[in-house]
Amino acid sequence: MLIPLTRDWSRLRATVLRPGAGSLLVTAIAAIAFWRTAYPTIHWWESAEYSLAAGTAGIVGPPGSLLLTLLGWPVARLSLGSSPAHVLNLLAGVLAALTTGLVYAIARRLFRLTAAARTNNNSWAALVVGAALGALTFTFSATLWEYAVQFTPYILTALFTALLLWVMLRWWEDADHPDAWRWLALLGLLFGLDFSVHRTNALMLPGALVWILLRHPQTFRTPKRLLYGTAGLLGGLAVQLLIIPISRAAMTRSPLFWNDPIDWSRFWDYTSIKRLGGGFLVQFFPRKAAFWSVQVTDALHVLGANFLHWSGSASVLGVLPSVAALLGLVILYRRDRRLAIGYGLVLFLQVTMTVLFFNIPANFFRTFDRHYLPVCVTIAVLMAYGLGMAMDTAARLALRRTGVAAGAAAILALVPVSQVMENWVLRDASHRYFTKEFATSFLTSLPPDAILFTVGDNDTFPLWYFQAVEGMRRDVTVINLAVANLPAFAEEWLQRDPSFPLAFTPAERAALAAPGATPKTVTIPVMGTSATLDLPTGTTPPAALTVTVKPQVGATLLPAEITVLDIVRTNRWRRPICFAITGTPQIPTWLAPYDRLEGLYYRVVPMADPPANLLLLRANLLEHADYRSYTNPTIRLDKDDRTFGFLTYNALGKLFEAERKSGDLDRCRADRAALLAAIPPDRLELSASDLENLVPECRGAR
Repeated sequence: MLIPLTRDWSRLRATVLRPGAGSLLVTAIAAIAFWRTAYPTIHWWESAEYSLAAGTAGIVGPPGSLLLTLLGWPVARLSLGSSPAHVLNLLAGVLAALTTGLVYAIARRLFRLTAAARTNNNSWAALVVGAALGALTFTFSATLWEYAVQFTPYILTALFTALLLWVMLRWWEDADHPDAWRWLALLGLLFGLDFSVHRTNALMLPGALVWILLRHPQTFRTPKRLLYGTAGLLGGLAVQLLIIPISRAAMTRSPLFWNDPIDWSRFWDYTSIKRLGGGFLVQFFPRKAAFWSVQVTDALHVLGANFLHWSGSASVLGVLPSVAALLGLVILYRRDRRLAIGYGLVLFLQVTMTVLFFNIPANFFRTFDRHYLPVCVTIAVLMAYGLGMAMDTAARLALRRTGVAAGAAAILALVPVSQVMENWVLRDASHRYFTKEFATSFLTSLPPDAILFTVGDNDTFPLWYFQAVEGMRRDVTVINLAVANLPAFAEEWLQRDPSFPLAFTPAERAALAAPGATPKTVTIPVMGTSATLDLPTGTTPPAALTVTVKPQVGATLLPAEITVLDIVRTNRWRRPICFAITGTPQIPTWLAPYDRLEGLYYRVVPMADPPANLLLLRANLLEHADYRSYTNPTIRLDKDDRTFGFLTYNALGKLFEAERKSGDLDRCRADRAALLAAIPPDRLELSASDLENLVPECRGAR
């Protein structure tokens, strides 16, 4: 009986020891986990923007991620019985799984370089099992998992980090060989291609140069090697030129047409990120916040969340990943001092350059965790190496002290388990439909053929995605006011839709933007009946409205303000004009007297101080809106999910106020109870006083 078992174990061990088998196994486990926990639809921010870009072959704002769009475009068209966004999220999981497989492969290469297994296959098996545990520990870490389940450029950046490290290590191994230039050419190519990913890995370039200098300084005096490395870099950078023809095509097929580098001048503006300040956003000084207490602390906080945490479900096990990484660096130093110093300098320069470049402001409204993900990849390799060496030590102890060895091996096996315990509930996004529920509820509530003005990413990209990719409410025109501030917006929009209500000539726009051009009295004719204009029954529409146009801020009108004026004047109330509640301060002061809250938007009607349409407001916010994710306490809410819950509370507060003033307290109480059931206050982390301020109890007219 023992003989067949021994043979089976020998076959299994031989399979695991094969170079590609361990990587494939780690990649498969990671892919399954990410598939199981992927978002079923879009999420906020870049998830919605890049899903839209991939679905329409559009160009996202600089620095963009051309390679991600090119990868996602054919994938978004696969018919897999799911939404395009979900399929793209699964693609993100595949990219993340490949990253973890590469972490394992790099650790395995380090074992060979440092002669870690000098004796027999048993020792080598222990090493690769430990490396696999390290790679899986990274698989289930907080930041990688967060971005492995949604389609964003950050996970492709992590994959490129792993590729760069693998090529750097292969060059280190062959640096003395005459053909080592091939690895330098590949390294240059990857750095060049990363410019079309998200550019973050450019921060590894100083570390890569130090790496080459430390291992083989003669490289910098060898023209052939320098030439091929430079050629690879230029070849990778040249891929970015594809953005020009793609941008030209996007003018007619994608809502993301306004980042269009359609000629050389605009290509340079896009590449240098002129719209956000230019100079490739390189601004090391002055610092935007305290260097140590804010910026370095922010980086350490993210790294701690991934490798060093002793609270939560995992408890003290949460410190083991950092212990393993430190152990890996120490053992690497003992076995190959120069290699350890080189790797340590790469990591140090990578962290330093990341903190210096991103120059995070104090109290920034979003976490920068995604930008530290490449650093996490570099640390993960040390962690996998350290766990491999620790497992090898446990295997050697088993020859003398079986109990001690078994205990040590069990603790090592618990390292990835600790990450799963800590992060599964937090990162499982398989039932998170918040963004879809918001976007679809918003779109379906708008009147037919509406023109909707939005202000930010999260009230714009989700709407555009569901319109352009999933075909919902394409009769609605969504205009982002920040985009409308671009100088060429009106002309480019008319190229896409010549029938759109825009009539100002460039000269007229320039005249309105001139100092002293406003305040300006403008008469806007009114066309339609009280029914078509959605005015109260019995109301007679005016023949025209006379308004005094003036800037919201400063002394001159912004391009977006001129665009709004142009649309309102040219439209003449033929199409409903609405403003998202997310940006009510952006409603021009000259239009504010004519707005009426109808849901998550204000509609502009030709009537001063229009009374609320309570039936419509109630229907849009309570009867037809989708809040299922809020009512399920097992589904995690993040800050952005809660923000849109607050918006609903604010909007319905207007309804309750109108019902109190009308004396309909029973209706007010019923509607308030319906709101609290649809979006429970504890889900928004509201205290009793916060709740009373947002939606006071229905005690009578005020």
